[in-house]
Amino acid sequence: MHVALYARVSTERQGRNQTIDSQLTALQAWAAASGHEINEDHIFRDEGLSGSRLDRPGLDRLRDAVRDGVVSTVAVLSPDRLARKFAYQVLLLEEFRRAGCAVVFLHHPISEDPNDQLLLQIQGAIAEYERAVLAERFRRGKLQKARAGQVLAGRAPYGYRYVHRREDSLGHLVIDEGEADLVRTLYTWLTEERMTIRQILKRLNFGPWMPRSGRPPWSASTVHHILSDPVYAGTAYANRYLNVPARKPRSVRGRNEPTCRQLRPREEWIAIPVPAIVDQETWDRARDQLARNSVLSFRNNTKYNYLLRCLLNCQTCGLAMFGVTYRASAVHPQRRYYCCHGKDCIQNARTTPCPQRMVRADDLEQAIWEHVVKLLSDPVQLAAQFERLTARAEDGTAREQTAERQIEIRLRRLLQADRRLVDAYQAGVLNLDELAERRGHLADQQRALAQELEQVQRLRQQHAHAEEVMASLTAFCDRIRERLREATFEDRQVILQLVIERIIVGENNLEIRHVIPLHSPPPGRDTAAEPDVGLRSDGV
Repeated sequence: MHVALYARVSTERQGRNQTIDSQLTALQAWAAASGHEINEDHIFRDEGLSGSRLDRPGLDRLRDAVRDGVVSTVAVLSPDRLARKFAYQVLLLEEFRRAGCAVVFLHHPISEDPNDQLLLQIQGAIAEYERAVLAERFRRGKLQKARAGQVLAGRAPYGYRYVHRREDSLGHLVIDEGEADLVRTLYTWLTEERMTIRQILKRLNFGPWMPRSGRPPWSASTVHHILSDPVYAGTAYANRYLNVPARKPRSVRGRNEPTCRQLRPREEWIAIPVPAIVDQETWDRARDQLARNSVLSFRNNTKYNYLLRCLLNCQTCGLAMFGVTYRASAVHPQRRYYCCHGKDCIQNARTTPCPQRMVRADDLEQAIWEHVVKLLSDPVQLAAQFERLTARAEDGTAREQTAERQIEIRLRRLLQADRRLVDAYQAGVLNLDELAERRGHLADQQRALAQELEQVQRLRQQHAHAEEVMASLTAFCDRIRERLREATFEDRQVILQLVIERIIVGENNLEIRHVIPLHSPPPGRDTAAEPDVGLRSDGV
C-alpha cells in the first residue's frame, strides 16, 4: 500500500520558521509507527499558499496521483491543512473516496461514523470562521499601521529601499541614490524633452541603464508606473485598491476569487509621507504630459480604418498584424499596408525584426472579400466541406446505437449479478468479506461501462450536430447573400468578423480559417437591417 503525505503552510514566514517541517516530521513518525515506507515522490507540500484555494501545485500533484491510483492512503496533519473551507474539504474527501483512496488525519481521525462526520463538518466550519476572523484582524491591523505612518509595501518601488520595522522605528522607505538618479532622468525626458513612453523605452533598452532585475528589456508598464506613481512626489497611499473577482476570468478556478484590483474612493485612501525624489510641480507636469501623450497616441487615431483588423496573423513569427498608412507626398500617393508586430524589436524585446514583408492593404482586402463573396454566394462550396462529415455521421450513428444497446445490456447483467450476490449473502452462502469483495469488482465494471456509455452518447450528440450543420447551411447562405450586394464598409467588416476566425499571411500564400455561424436568428429580427453578431460561434 502506497502512502502519500501532504503538508501546507499559509505564509512564507511560516515556511521560514520550519512549521512545514514539523508537520512532515509528525507525518513521517506516524508512517514509521504504522509500518509504511514513504517514497520521496509521495511527499507533497505547499508553502505560502492559502487553504481557501484549490489551485495549489502540491495539492494538484496529489490529486493527480490519487486519480492515477499511485497512492491508496493520504495522511494529513488536520483537516484545515487540507482545506480551510468546508466545501473544499468535502469535495476533496469525496474525490479521494471515489478513487478508492483513504484519508487519515493525525490530530482528528475521521471515520464513516455519523458522529465523526458531524465533527468534520463542525471543524470545517470553525476553520472557515477562523480564517475570516484572521483576515479581518490583519486588515484592521494594516490600516492601523498605515494611519500611524508605516509603509506597508513589502517590495519598495524603483528608486527606494524598504527598511523593516524595528523597536525604535516603523517600516519606511529610504532613497536609493543610484536608482533615484535614473528616476529623475526619466522625469526630465518626459517633461523637458516631451518624449513618449516608447521613446523612453528605446533610449533605456539601447543605453547603459539596467532594470532592477539586472537584465533588459525595460517594461513599458514599469516606466509608466515610475512616471505616474505619487510616491515619487513624497506621498505613498495605503488602502488604495480593493480586490474584486475578475469580470472575465481566464479559468473556471478563478471565477470567484478576488484576483483583480479596483480603485477605492479617494476619501478612503490613507496618505503616508515618504522621501520625495522629484518635487510636486515636476510630478504634476509629468502627469499632464502623460495625459497629452495618451490623447495623441496612435491607439486613439480613428482617421484610418482597416477592413481586416484583428483578423491577421503573420505566418513567419505568429504575431498579429496591424494597419499602417503612409500619407501622400509629391512623389507617391497614399499607401496602406498590413505590417507584422514582430518588426518592432523594442516592444517585443527581439534581437532581429520579423523578415516578412509588409502586405498592401488594398490587394489583401480585395482578395479576401472576393473569396468570402464567392464562398457565401454559392452554398455548394460550403456543402462540399460538410458532406463527408455528414456521411461519417450517418455511418457512425448506426454503430453507436448498436454499441449503446450492448453496453446497456451489460449494465443490466451487472445489476442482476449484484442482486444475486445480496440474495446469496442473505441465504448464508457468502460471508460479509466475500460479498464486499465481489461487489467491489462489480462496481468497478459498472463505472467502466458508465464511462464508455457516456463517451458513446457524446459521439452521437456530435454526429447529430453535424446533421444540423448540414441542414442549416443553405439557410445561412440565403440570409447573408442579400447583404453582400450593397454592403458598406461597416457591413463588410461585420460579415468578415462573422465568417472568418483568422487569416494567416505568408510571403506568397494565405490561409483562411473560417467560422461559419449556423444558428437561426430570433423570430421577428430583420437580418437585413442589422448584423446578427450573436451568430458567431468559434466552436463550430
